[in-house]
Amino acid sequence: MYQRNQKPQYDECLICNTPLLKDMSLTHLMRDFPVCKRCMQQFQIIDWHLDFHHHPMRILYQYDEFFKTLLFQYKGLYDIALKDTFLCMYDHELSHTYKNFIIAVVPSASSDNQIRGFAPMATIASSFSSHVFTGLYKKEDYKQSNYSYEQRKEVIDKIGIRYGESLSNKSILILDDVITSGSTLLACLKLIESYHPQKIEFLVLSTNQTLEQIQEAIANQVD
Repeated sequence: MYQRNQKPQYDECLICNTPLLKDMSLTHLMRDFPVCKRCMQQFQIIDWHLDFHHHPMRILYQYDEFFKTLLFQYKGLYDIALKDTFLCMYDHELSHTYKNFIIAVVPSASSDNQIRGFAPMATIASSFSSHVFTGLYKKEDYKQSNYSYEQRKEVIDKIGIRYGESLSNKSILILDDVITSGSTLLACLKLIESYHPQKIEFLVLSTNQTLEQIQEAIANQVD
């Protein structure tokens, strides 16, 4: 399990470093907020709700150039402070909705996590929950972005699970950063389902696909 970190007070936007007092909004007046108004407006919200193999899925943002750059700065340049930016518009809602859920994060390569000094999705999950499951792991280091669409179907053999018994009869939220084909999420779903949880839902930060493309990809997967 991964423990939630205490949030700091924010004087500057975590993305552009603008002093927050210079770019205030109603949101900033109501509560401490880590992103300035200008950067907040760059998140392209889609907030799609769909069905993923009979489980609810929610996708928050379009994976555009802004989001791609932000995610690279966080994961590729090891800017851990950005962990509070991705869900800052939803953290209160998510804390309430998923207070009784275990957040199972989709794994990243262990070698990359060692270099970063943190696991990206577990660290983001800690922004709204103290119940984070990190037992899903990659059996070998690989980057799915380097795989063809057909090769992505083989991902199910490259992910394993430890301590899955702790998920038995629990409500589980599977959290990932980007969905393209959904192959990784399906692999995680099958592993978690084998421990007979009470309920499973999905939350994905972003996608570069249209809603129709995602639905078609899911429909073509072997359940």
